[in-house]
Amino acid sequence: MNTTARSLPTLADSLASTFPCCDDAPLALALLDELAKGEPVSVSHLARAVERGQADLAATLDRWPNVHYDQLGRVVAFAGLSVAPSEHRFEVAGRQLYTWCAWDTLFLPSLLGREARVESSCPVTGTEVRLTVGADGVQVAEPSALQVSFPAPASTDTADIIASFCCHVHFLAGQEAAAKWLAENQDGLTLSLDDAVELGRLATRQLLEDGRPQPESGAARR
Repeated sequence: MNTTARSLPTLADSLASTFPCCDDAPLALALLDELAKGEPVSVSHLARAVERGQADLAATLDRWPNVHYDQLGRVVAFAGLSVAPSEHRFEVAGRQLYTWCAWDTLFLPSLLGREARVESSCPVTGTEVRLTVGADGVQVAEPSALQVSFPAPASTDTADIIASFCCHVHFLAGQEAAAKWLAENQDGLTLSLDDAVELGRLATRQLLEDGRPQPESGAARR
């Protein structure tokens, strides 16, 4: 099914729960910043970066689902951003990164405050997909009429976000591809690229506001 702009806030509310790291947004965004440097992140390094105790920080990471580690105990993926290869290539400042799904590529630039170049493909047609995404949204998209697929919100399990959600979230090269995907995924939904960007903004708004609070204006302080 297709959804509309009116239902985006409701859908965003249901997906916001897939970001449990909102309980410590500054740490979550700091971890994303470190991963965006393109290397696995050790807990000790992250603790130094945020000037916090390593034991308490490690306990917080252990509490969050979907923090992925390598054999040395370093974080290699978190909140959709990964240094391990996937089908969604995500380049930031010349560093090759990856994401868990198509939607990640649309909201991570805002969380990072950086522009990203994205390469992916449509699973229905095989069409190559290329985007430039800034903190404020998509700047360039090829092909231009992209849609993004999503599974039914009720099927999403935060404890296993990749298997229950991310593996169903793709770029679709136009209306015909979207219709074919929906025919095979009748409980799913598709969004236009603009709506998918807006959904990401709404779903991650609290994380961004709490993690990078903006200074009050002079007028507000007065």
